[in-house]
Order: sequence, then C-alpha cells, then structure tokens
Amino acid sequence: MTEEEKKKITGKPDEIDLIEVFRKILDYRSIIYKCIVLFFLAGLIIVLGSPKEYKSEVVLLVETSSSVSGMSGLLQQFGGLAALGGLGATAGQEALTPKLYPDIVKSTPFLLETMEVKLTDSKYDSTLMVSEYLERHTRKSLGQFIRAYTIGLPGKLIQLIKGRNRAGQIQTEDINARPLKLTPGQSRLARELSKRIKAREGELSNTLIISAEMQDPQLAAQLADSLVKSLTAYVIDYRTQKARTDLRYLEQSHREVEMKFIGAQRKLAAFKDRNMNIITASGKITEQNLQAEYTLAFDIFNTLSQQLEQAKLRVQEKTPVFKEMEPAKVPLSKNKPRTSLILIAMVFLGGFVGIVVILSKMAFGAIRNE
Repeated sequence: MTEEEKKKITGKPDEIDLIEVFRKILDYRSIIYKCIVLFFLAGLIIVLGSPKEYKSEVVLLVETSSSVSGMSGLLQQFGGLAALGGLGATAGQEALTPKLYPDIVKSTPFLLETMEVKLTDSKYDSTLMVSEYLERHTRKSLGQFIRAYTIGLPGKLIQLIKGRNRAGQIQTEDINARPLKLTPGQSRLARELSKRIKAREGELSNTLIISAEMQDPQLAAQLADSLVKSLTAYVIDYRTQKARTDLRYLEQSHREVEMKFIGAQRKLAAFKDRNMNIITASGKITEQNLQAEYTLAFDIFNTLSQQLEQAKLRVQEKTPVFKEMEPAKVPLSKNKPRTSLILIAMVFLGGFVGIVVILSKMAFGAIRNE
C-alpha cells in the first residue's frame, strides 16, 4: 500500500515536508540569485539617484533651573534689595523647559524665521537665504523626482498657470501677523526645512543636541550654528520678557522722578542762597516746605534707584546660560544615503523575494515534486 492510499484511508491531510521544500529551494536557487542581482542593481540605482546629505550637530549644555525661587547669590550681595518687589518669594515653575525646545524648533514661526537666515554658499560663491537654497539648489532624490512628475504633475501644471512664488520669501511683518497665512510654496519649504533640522535631548544630563542636514557640508554647519543662535535668542527673550518690561517701566519712572528731585534740590538751594539769615516766620515756613519737598523727592528717587538696580539684577538672573560643549563642525563624510546599509538590505530582500517566488511556484504546481 502506497503513502497516498494510506492518507486516503486514514483521512489525514498532507503534511509539509520541510526537507523536500528545502531541497527544492536549493534545486532552483538560480531564481534566488537572479532576484538578488536584480534587487542589488535596484539598490545601486537608489544610491546613485539619491543626493548626498551632510549632517552637522551642536551639543549644548542648557541651564535647567526654573524661575528664581528665593534669592540667588547675586541678589544676596545686595541684602534688602531682594525684598523689594517680593523677589524673595518662591516663584512658580518655569513654563519653558528644555523638553519643549524640540517643539520650538519645529514650530511654524521658528521655521519661517530660519528660512530667512542667510548662508554663504562656497560652491556658487554667493550669499543666499535658506529658502532660496532649498528652492533652487537642492537636488531631489530619484523617488521624489518620479513622484513629482507622476502624482504631482497636475499640481505643477496648476502652479505654472497661476504663477509661482519660487523662493517663498516671508517678510518680518508677515511672520508677526496673526493669523499666519502661508502660500503653498512657503508651506512646502517649511515642511522641507522641518525634515532637515532637529533638536533632541542628549544622553548626558542637561544637554541638548541640535542638528542640521543639508546637501552641502559647509551650509549644514552654518545652519546648525544659526539654529543655536536663534533658539538661544528665543529662550532668552521668553524668560526675560517680563523682567525687561519691568526694567523699561522703572527706567522711565526713574528719569521722571530724577527730574523732580533735581528741581526740588535747585529750588531749595536757590531759596537758601537768597535768604542766608531767615528772620520772618513766613520765610522759615517756606524753607520748611521746600525742605520737605526735597526730602520727599529724595526718598522717592532713592527708592526707585534701588528698585531699578534690582530690576537690572532680575534681568540678569532670568537670562539662561547656554554653553556649547561641541560646536558646529563641517562634516567630512555624508550622512545619507547609507550605501552599505541599503545594498545589504536589498540583497536580503532579493533573497527573500526569490524564496517566495519558488514557494509560490510550488504551491501553484509550476514546480512539481519529483
């Protein structure tokens, strides 16, 4: 009795013979080789068709202290000044923490300002904005090129008909306007820039890593350096905004009070010069009034002078400190495309596809069991 007859009698389904499957895969391994070669060539096309990208990183040491909670060493040197304006009271927790810095870098206003940063392109020997470089001098990958002239072809035709704002330049007043209204070109460039700049927390405590990726290594380093300056300026402006507003108010009040104090001082001095030996009661009363006016003006002037110094110290205290542990450097090697990784992945994918093809042929009877 044969095996097939036994199976019919027992009613057991066919079991997969893994050894037989493995033997068939070895017998038809030429299919696997062909698939590997095809996928390897496809990987080469992808590598050769992808523009080189260079990445520059900056490692920042960030001050993580929140708003001043109690007196710092700087204010303690002035003793009672810290008590003026309630500085000695415990302040609330700082709203803008380093964890939010990556979100700031990705925010639309920050991207629009970064697009206006001017870079020096050594290849073209010119100074141009980031938006201009992304628009005119950035090479598209093979996938982007195919997508642009297949799926994106109708959109390109519409842009040609309507007219296109190539550089997508944004003036400062447009950035500050609310609500923001971006053109399609500006929105596209902002998305492209968002993919190229990043900020993330470093492995070390209180560190922030800012990176920029461009197709020119020199521009990548310049953009990374500009990102550090823009981000630190943003954070400093946020943290010191209230303190600077108070300082401007106190400076204006101090000038007004100083003028009144000088006026009262001159009036008292002039009266004493004209009346060296006061005999009359009215003269003494006038001198007492002028003296009281001078004393009041002096007290107010002295108090505001102390508060003004306190406000200056407050601005200094609120200003965060950033230290570059690792400055921006011109990258010596490309970050993308990763040639070896792509080719290895394509070889493995080709082998897998080859095995799937052999198994499919076995399943549909194209390869018969011998």
